[in-house]
Amino acid sequence: MRLIGLGYEYYLVIDAGTTAIKVFAYDDSGKIIRKVANKVPVSSPKPGWVEQDPLLYWEKVSNSVKSICDELGRPLAVGVTNQRATTVVWDKDDGEPLYNMITWQDTRAFDLAEELSKESLIRLGRLLGLVAEAFAKIVKRVAESRSVKYLITMAHFKFGSNQPVVHLRWLMDNVNEFARAVRAGKAAFGTLDSWILWNMVGKHVIDFTNASATGMFDPFHLSWSDRLIKMLGIPRGILPSEVDNMCYLGKSKAAIDAPVTAIIADQQASLYSAGGTRRGAAKMTNGTGSFVDVNVGSEPVSAVGGTYPMIALKQGERVIYLVEGIAQATGSAIDWLIDLGLIRGPAEADELARLAEDSFGVVFVPTLAGIGTPYWINKLRGCIYGLSRGTRREHLIRALMEGLAFRLSEVIDVVEAVSGIHFDEILTDGNASRHDVLLQLVADLSGKKVLRAKNLDGSSRGAYLLARGAIKGLSIDEAWRSPEVDSVFEPRADVSFSRERWLDGLRSCVNYYESLRLLAVGDVALRGRCHERQG
Repeated sequence: MRLIGLGYEYYLVIDAGTTAIKVFAYDDSGKIIRKVANKVPVSSPKPGWVEQDPLLYWEKVSNSVKSICDELGRPLAVGVTNQRATTVVWDKDDGEPLYNMITWQDTRAFDLAEELSKESLIRLGRLLGLVAEAFAKIVKRVAESRSVKYLITMAHFKFGSNQPVVHLRWLMDNVNEFARAVRAGKAAFGTLDSWILWNMVGKHVIDFTNASATGMFDPFHLSWSDRLIKMLGIPRGILPSEVDNMCYLGKSKAAIDAPVTAIIADQQASLYSAGGTRRGAAKMTNGTGSFVDVNVGSEPVSAVGGTYPMIALKQGERVIYLVEGIAQATGSAIDWLIDLGLIRGPAEADELARLAEDSFGVVFVPTLAGIGTPYWINKLRGCIYGLSRGTRREHLIRALMEGLAFRLSEVIDVVEAVSGIHFDEILTDGNASRHDVLLQLVADLSGKKVLRAKNLDGSSRGAYLLARGAIKGLSIDEAWRSPEVDSVFEPRADVSFSRERWLDGLRSCVNYYESLRLLAVGDVALRGRCHERQG
């Protein structure tokens, strides 16, 4: 590591997560020489609401950056990566927030999302898309047309309660201060990267990877969807300008005088770290939840199977797309076991899962935060079946690991089918990838070789590679370096657990949810009739 002036030659990366902000110092070879982590509080003022204080969040970012710069001096460049789909609104004149940040975990706008999905424009798009989809099945070559892919995507499009576009509409309807600022032309909207860059360099921008996760950006035409924002009454003036992932954004005003040269969403940064620009590169990030991504190259694919076409990387005229599948509870399910007192820490989960040769007939459906790809039932809850007097603690832990592995292998299957790309191996990162038992079970069930990265902070590594590449004048191909692999998990043929048994458990869980939902609807109707009679 070379000294420059009174400091070190290094690249600083801000990894802005939901519950923690991590700041890294990478040397030129890609080694992490310093790391600072600060927890960020999350508030839930009402059931389903998940908010954060924008000013406190920025203060935590600034303090974390300062602590590294005070020790190491000014970095060569700064890269920023962040969790996607958190909504931030502020006043353009004074930079003051107009409401708390609404995180991607927030479900307050569930009913609004359902209503918006029934709008005439969405229904028309769905109808045209279904026609295009049917035609494409008959005339195969038509399916490769980008216009047809766009229409097929509209056939399956539905607003989600976690999308910034829905949260933005909710804010316009429910927060007077924000609504007034919108009418006065003073309001600014952005995602977490936008808020950080506003405070760092004073620009109202968003990168293409984060924009593609807002629900109102058209990845086929690389612009904000005029139809959607017009339908929702969102003024274009409140939206940020789009920027490439590797670019000069200006010198940071926050604690350091260094250029910000890279900005990219966390899952896209992790995918870039795993495979660069290579079509067919696949990665699995296991954190609070899990994200499975595959690089599909320069052409987007239609959104089917509970997926949505997203931008993996953009540099100049070059655009790379991905297909992503999500399992909503992985590390959080293991944390739940700790909260219950069943295990002391994550390491004990592996110990007990190894101790049990099988789950003793227990089936654990780990849908503790709803179920993602391909079902997308956000209100589904977890279920445990097959308990008996002979069930021991290790059987429950084993059943959870098997349930998580089944969900991950299912998501891998969907991503492979939707992308049309077969891959034999997948690189994994994220803190929950420390669990050997889980990764071995995923390998067994998916039939894929699972490679665990030595650096589990793949998002920060991807941002570092881009920030370094920008300073050195490299292309996105030249900037990439292959990640080091810590462990390899080969699929085994002699698995002792039944996929059908687990699927039966999942079906039972979904059926139970549906029965409760129908009972609730019936109860509301019954109470309504009783009220009418009383009237």
